[in-house]
Amino acid sequence: MPRLIILIAVACIALILWHKIKNADGEKRKSLVLWSVIGSIIGILAILAITGHLNVITAMIAGTVAMLPRLMQFAKYIPFINRLYQQNKQGQGQHQQQAQTPPPRGKQQMSNQEAMEVLGLKSGYSREDIVQAHRRMMQKVHPDRGGSDYLAAQINKAKDTLLS
Repeated sequence: MPRLIILIAVACIALILWHKIKNADGEKRKSLVLWSVIGSIIGILAILAITGHLNVITAMIAGTVAMLPRLMQFAKYIPFINRLYQQNKQGQGQHQQQAQTPPPRGKQQMSNQEAMEVLGLKSGYSREDIVQAHRRMMQKVHPDRGGSDYLAAQINKAKDTLLS
C-alpha cells in the first residue's frame, strides 16, 4: 500500500510539473526543465538511500571513476568520429540526390554493335537469342532485385534496338 501511495504522489508531481512546463515561456521553460531533472535525480537518490538500495548507484559511480582514465584515452578520437559521421551524412545526402536525378543520357540512339555488347550476343543472333539474353540480363540487374535503374534501361534499349 505505501508503494501505491508513493507512486500516486510521484505521478501527481509529474503531472503538475508537466503542466507548468507546458505553459511556461522560453527561459522560464528551460529553467523549469533543468530544476525538474535535478529534483528528480535528488528524489531518486533519496528514495534509494531510504530503501537501502543506494549501494547500486555507489557501485556504478565507483566503476565510472575507475574507467575514467581509459575513457579519456578515447577522447582523442572524438574529432575523427565526428568527421566520419559528417562524411557519412554527406554521403547519404549525395546518394539520395543521385537517386532522385536520373543519370545523364549521353546518346539517345544505341548502335547495333553496342546493343550486342550490352546483351552479350555475337553476330548471327536470332530473335529468340535476343529475348533470352534480355531475360537473363534483367534477372541479374533488375531494380527490384537490388540492381540499377540505369542498367535495366540500357538493357531494354539494347533489346529494342536489336528487335526493331
